[in-house]
Amino acid sequence: MSSIVLENVEKKYGDKSIIENLNLTIESGSFTVLVGPSGCGKSTTLRMIAGLEENTGGTIFIGGQNMNKVEPGKRNLAMVFQNYALYPTMTVEQNIEYGLKNNKVPKEERKRLIEDIAETVGITKHLHKKPEFLSGGERQRLALARAMVKKPAIFLMDEPLSNLDAKLRQQMRTELIELHKKLGATFVYVTHDQVEAMSMGTKIVLMDGGKVMQEDTPRRMYQQPDNIFSSKFIGTPAMNILELQYSQNALQQLAPKGAKYVGFRPEKIKFNLDAIEPAARNSVIAFEGVLTAREILGAETIYKADLDRSQNIAIKCFDSLERDLSKTTMYVEPTHLAFFDNDEKRIYGTNSTSKSSELSSERS
Repeated sequence: MSSIVLENVEKKYGDKSIIENLNLTIESGSFTVLVGPSGCGKSTTLRMIAGLEENTGGTIFIGGQNMNKVEPGKRNLAMVFQNYALYPTMTVEQNIEYGLKNNKVPKEERKRLIEDIAETVGITKHLHKKPEFLSGGERQRLALARAMVKKPAIFLMDEPLSNLDAKLRQQMRTELIELHKKLGATFVYVTHDQVEAMSMGTKIVLMDGGKVMQEDTPRRMYQQPDNIFSSKFIGTPAMNILELQYSQNALQQLAPKGAKYVGFRPEKIKFNLDAIEPAARNSVIAFEGVLTAREILGAETIYKADLDRSQNIAIKCFDSLERDLSKTTMYVEPTHLAFFDNDEKRIYGTNSTSKSSELSSERS
């Protein structure tokens, strides 16, 4: 078993609390991504799991065993950092072999393991090179190889792709997903990049201020945010959030008791009624606004629009039309609305899709 359970875990530096009463379960064999803004506590959480940071409260279990007093080297895990942590004076082969030698693995067995792992991560032809002669992606593959050679049950990855350019990051994301499927190990991956989180994780844990704001599958995190923080952090552009008191009567009439904000995703806004499902046209919400900016991003175009009372929204379109930056009418179906209370928490079971119904439809 390689499940990870954090029970009431805390981390303090002096009087400053970084992590407060954190409860989290990471299932065995999952690809779990800890994501959030800088300073949210995601890397600290990862380091406590690794044993590189001591938790000042609570208990960390790995495979059902209490790890609070267990040294990092005895936790059956490997860690991959963004700065690779390679030995610059050693060749690729020697870097991979280093841990095996320390563990007194026989020479023939070392040779076989190195060849197998080098082939798995695609660096066989670089075995006799030193790290300085490798590209960023090749160095990252070497760092993975060094971790894999230990045959750990758990891989911990702290922003391993942040030093790579956009194209290489995309390639490495795909390779890590395939590697996870091949190894069947538990992956815990830290990033501030929502694209990495959404594209790689089987589960996302969104953190802020040392707390878990929401944990869910990528699809449900996007479609059913539990709070305004989740709705704004996940998704580009972020979910549009309007204050109900400044919105038109139609929105206020749909709002459940206690609602203060209403939200809807940019791609759910349409510029003409023909794009709305016929059955929903009689109940559609119409917005009057002025288009103020346009970003053409290839397959999609992002518009910004100013509404009344200094509120503004983003609209994502997938057609090839270039609309004039002028006054226009926009439409959204009531089923695409999400309502939030004064504490910015989601109100479920309203005119918008309820969380329970969304979960049922996804599982069916």
